[in-house]
Amino acid sequence: MNRQDVVEILTPAEVDPTLYSVVGERDDQLSLVAWGQQCQVFYSERGRRYDERTFDDEDAACVYFLKRLFTTVRPFPN
Repeated sequence: MNRQDVVEILTPAEVDPTLYSVVGERDDQLSLVAWGQQCQVFYSERGRRYDERTFDDEDAACVYFLKRLFTTVRPFPN
């Protein structure tokens, strides 16, 4: 799994895209970013990173990111 796969999962699940980022660090969002050969998952608020985890494997980072996101957010109301 890679970051594009994550987007393809989150879009039809109707997770609010202002709650996460897979293209870079953004404030008040759960972020999944590539850093060299590693991937990092963290929540960013006011320029500070919280609950940061680093993975050597993009697949493991993506799985962790999705689990964390789906346990903390709700889909858009219809």
